[in-house]
Amino acid sequence: MADYDLLRRVYEARRRPLLLYAYALCGSREEAEDLVQSAFLKALLSYRATGSLDHWLVKVLRNEFLNQRRDRSRRGEEDLPEHLADPSPTLPEQLIADEEKRRLYSAIARLPVLQRSILLDSVYFGLTDGEIADTHHITRENVRQLRSRAKRRLQVELGEEETS
Repeated sequence: MADYDLLRRVYEARRRPLLLYAYALCGSREEAEDLVQSAFLKALLSYRATGSLDHWLVKVLRNEFLNQRRDRSRRGEEDLPEHLADPSPTLPEQLIADEEKRRLYSAIARLPVLQRSILLDSVYFGLTDGEIADTHHITRENVRQLRSRAKRRLQVELGEEETS
């Protein structure tokens, strides 16, 4: 029973940021919930206590998303666009409480998938550049460049002046 309680607490502690991350990847609440559950189970079954659980969860979630996307493509189903237009009206109100957050989330959702993923890895999960580079199979410098481009693009979309 103690193992079940621990598992439930771990899931509840990480569910919200994982759900937001999954939603940003797939653009559908239902798909995001399925993705989080599937990835969480796979991550826990394959996790080795040699590194950050959060890093492992993000890596498994992203890989699960890419695998599902590839499977859909093989079956001839429509692939997701590079930029998600506007978030659907089913966006969970509990995740996005006010208009400023909605504007920001909408702008993040329109970022290219890799920029969006790197930004979310940094902000929501606090992963290091090294962990992000490992997850995406790119260099740390590339992580910094892509994150910087994502931030500049968000500034432009949100109508903010660059301060540099």
